[in-house]
Amino acid sequence: MEFKILPPLKSLGQNFLRNPATARRIVEQIPLTPDRPVVELGAGQGAITFLLAEKAATVLALEIDTGLAAQLQEKVRLSGRNNIQVLHEDLLKIDWRTWFDLLGGPFFLVGNLPYNISTPVLFKIIDHREIVESAYVMLQKEVADRLSGKPGQKTYGLLAVLIGYYAEVKPLLTLGPGSFFPKPKVASTFVQIRPRDQLNPPLESQEVFQWTVRSAFGQRRKQLKNALTADGRFPLELIREALEVNQVDPQSRGETLTIAQLVRLANTLNKV
Repeated sequence: MEFKILPPLKSLGQNFLRNPATARRIVEQIPLTPDRPVVELGAGQGAITFLLAEKAATVLALEIDTGLAAQLQEKVRLSGRNNIQVLHEDLLKIDWRTWFDLLGGPFFLVGNLPYNISTPVLFKIIDHREIVESAYVMLQKEVADRLSGKPGQKTYGLLAVLIGYYAEVKPLLTLGPGSFFPKPKVASTFVQIRPRDQLNPPLESQEVFQWTVRSAFGQRRKQLKNALTADGRFPLELIREALEVNQVDPQSRGETLTIAQLVRLANTLNKV
């Protein structure tokens, strides 16, 4: 049966994989087994959905586009596969824990993410790390580079710290613009995001940690003592004291601190 080709919607940032061989290369990067369920974010035309279903126990294929969701549902029906369930949902609005209930446990997350929602999805992955066994997502290469940034590098910032503390990030595959339709202006990188078994050093307050990181990187040119007092949450004397306790130069800048240093600084501030 021939299916009508639905045009990508610019409003949803849709970019579809063009080549079946590329789709297979992507799926080969994922250590799927017959006992592992998968949630696919943005199934689109189903380029990797059926490939995932060949190796996984179950695939929940999430798609926000009404036309694409209906078309994919019909493709699943015609295929005779009984381990694919199409969900017409907005991945930013649905409660991800419903997938845990549907699948009966933790799951792999796989997705070719629209560039315009990649950052909020990354944070949702971290927020749900107790139910996401591992995530495999396609990102704009620039975003993927920022996830792997190290102190002192231009790519080191908010994403590198807030994602890097909670998870290990590993680039798996880089694809040029020609791998997608419509063709984006930049390359894309397929990455693994695996939640850490243990957080080191331990964190006393997630809220204070996130505040510390956002403040430290909010204005990169500001000295740390000024960046951390900008919103008035803590007086300068307490900030100076916390920096001294952690042997951090108050005139240094946030991008020079390691993740561990930022965690210890946040833990000190939490005790104030």
